Amino acid sequence: MARGVHQNGENVHDRGVVRPAGLRAGFHAHLAGSGVPGLVHAGDQRAPSSWFIAEHRHEVWELYLQTDGPPTRWRVGDAEYEVPPYGLLIVSPHVGHRMARPADTVWQFMFAALDAPLLLPEAPWRRSPAFVADAASAVTPFETFLREVTTTRTLRVPGLRASAQQLLVEVARLLAPSSTAGRLLLHPAVAHVLNVLETRYAERLPLSALAGEAGLSPSYLAALFTAQLGVSPARHQARLRIRRARTLLAETDRSVTWIAAELGFSSPQHFATAFRSHTGATPREFRAAGRR
Repeated sequence: MARGVHQNGENVHDRGVVRPAGLRAGFHAHLAGSGVPGLVHAGDQRAPSSWFIAEHRHEVWELYLQTDGPPTRWRVGDAEYEVPPYGLLIVSPHVGHRMARPADTVWQFMFAALDAPLLLPEAPWRRSPAFVADAASAVTPFETFLREVTTTRTLRVPGLRASAQQLLVEVARLLAPSSTAGRLLLHPAVAHVLNVLETRYAERLPLSALAGEAGLSPSYLAALFTAQLGVSPARHQARLRIRRARTLLAETDRSVTWIAAELGFSSPQHFATAFRSHTGATPREFRAAGRR
């Protein structure tokens, strides 16, 4: 989150995409030379409990989205926040922020420092920090943005710009007073199940369990969900798992076996079959292609 500032004081700025020493997995990308004005840095990091982010501040906005681990405690200006998984901190420019205490165990987070008003001037960006307790809807656009950060494919600059703007659109919607209005067109049961799938996609969630969550019969939920979203609950969950798998394969050195278990697949073979059916490549082929 800070420019390489953590418990051992390492500073890794101006060296492109790096993996700071001490992380379990992840990276820190410096984006000042990316070709997109307003992008400063970004990353996705899985950190041990010894990883402590010290006081720092930026000239631009910084987004911090925790994706795994126990709630972490943060000091932002004069306020303190407990950030759970899928909690989002939005830190405004020139505001000091740090961890209030070390994490209890391994934790994972995505972060981005960027000039929000420059990249998305249409949004009413306020000058004070903000906190969203449930920002699960921001996970997918954040992952898409980080995929563009690490890609070496053509059209990287427009990809970075578009994905950064899409991330900021979602953040602005979460901050808007009517942030729940975007799903009012969905049946309440469908909206609830969609949220369950987006936040718990690695769990075993058979249709009967989802129906129990929604208070509907399995057949009615399946028909309603498919009619409104164009895909079954099981298919949507599979897409979420594969999307996360692509990110882990591209951005970490975690083994295929570890990723399969982390995402709830019954075996590495099951994972490989599902991944190939969605992407046309095995996990190992996908990872190798991304590193050429």
